[in-house]
Amino acid sequence: MAADGQDERGEGNSMPFALEVSPSHLLHRAQQMAANRSAAALRDAGITLRQFSVLAAIAGQEGASQSSLVETTGIDRSTLADMVSRMEKAGLIARIQSQSDARAKAVSLTKSGREALDTAAPAVQAADQMLLDALPKNRRGPFIDLLSTLIAPKPAGKATDEGPKKKEKTKEKSSKKDKPKNKTKAKKKGAKKKKEKA
Repeated sequence: MAADGQDERGEGNSMPFALEVSPSHLLHRAQQMAANRSAAALRDAGITLRQFSVLAAIAGQEGASQSSLVETTGIDRSTLADMVSRMEKAGLIARIQSQSDARAKAVSLTKSGREALDTAAPAVQAADQMLLDALPKNRRGPFIDLLSTLIAPKPAGKATDEGPKKKEKTKEKSSKKDKPKNKTKAKKKGAKKKKEKA
């Protein structure tokens, strides 16, 4: 006897998952294409796409801490720590004691690191432009804005646009419920005063 939800061939009767309209699938495919193009562009520079991201992030905030680089690049803390160690050994970056935090190390580019970044940047920019060229000009800016919105950190428990409205309605309902109770209390107090006068 076939299990519930399956026919005798073991095939379920659930609706097929539509990959062509799945945001996660489409973003993954787009990321694969972007990574392949950027990786090919970076071969001559002799660095990986992740290493380029770290170099570019450091160039944008010289003396950055590793924690801030984690936030900027999106690379997890343990992976970044390993990358920074290897890039330091390769002479691309240098770490010194942070002046603002004695417990942290400030990361900066070496001469070799800056040369590698300067060599790689035009190639990555060209790969980026190839991606944008697939879109109409009037949709390129909004496309970047949407991607930035998707990766922006969201506060825990942040409500959607409808969330606050629902909460406000709830508050209004609760305040309305409280009003009759207050009136009832006022009536009871008035009745007590009348009895006392009588």
